[in-house]
Amino acid sequence: MNIPLCPDCNDRGLIIIDSNNVHICKCADKIKTAGLAEYSHMTASLRQKNFENFNLDYYSKTIKDPLIGKTHQEIATISLKNCSMFVKDYLEGKNPQGLYIFGQVGSGKTHLACSIANSLIKHGVEVLFIVVPDYIDDIKFSWDESTSYREKEILDQGREATILIMDDLGAHSYSDWTKSKIYSILNHRINTGLPTIITSNLNFQDIEKYLDTRISSRIIELCRPLMLQVDKNEDIRLKKSTEKTFLKK
Repeated sequence: MNIPLCPDCNDRGLIIIDSNNVHICKCADKIKTAGLAEYSHMTASLRQKNFENFNLDYYSKTIKDPLIGKTHQEIATISLKNCSMFVKDYLEGKNPQGLYIFGQVGSGKTHLACSIANSLIKHGVEVLFIVVPDYIDDIKFSWDESTSYREKEILDQGREATILIMDDLGAHSYSDWTKSKIYSILNHRINTGLPTIITSNLNFQDIEKYLDTRISSRIIELCRPLMLQVDKNEDIRLKKSTEKTFLKK
């Protein structure tokens, strides 16, 4: 016999008082949030990322970007604030412009993107998180007739998600076919006014070089840029892993 997780409603999500009175149980929001988290396609570790555990101490207080004239920590602070503001604006119904978060590998881009996703999911907003190279592979795999999803269904997930996060739109070798799929998603989201968050190791100047003019123009129209910088010899993910190994009590 299975013991219900919620003793108030026996996991039905509703509390029946009598034939005329039915109340939504307080556990319903938790059930909805769990469903949205599952739908998001984020892994368990990505679901743990939030604005509170985004550690600004990993960014240098002394090294400055030569063009912007701000330290890496100052730049990260600005990006963090803008990501948090995106969530606030969206929840207030302002339909904010999407974000293009760029920086080198291991600079914290995915952490910020997932912080946005997890904050929105807690408020009942649908978010789809896709890793671009894996997503493209899923589309190709759909050509196998034994799979249940067809190409259009997978593409429509990206096109129509309430909030879409495209992680790792980086310096890969993109075929014309791949570019056409990426363009299709971005163009649809512009036309329907759906916010998009993109992370990449490409700055704005490099988008056109690795993709093409049509895609770069769509990204510029969809998103405003946010930057994260760490010293060229730093990798925050590696540093965190090392700390976990050697700083255990």
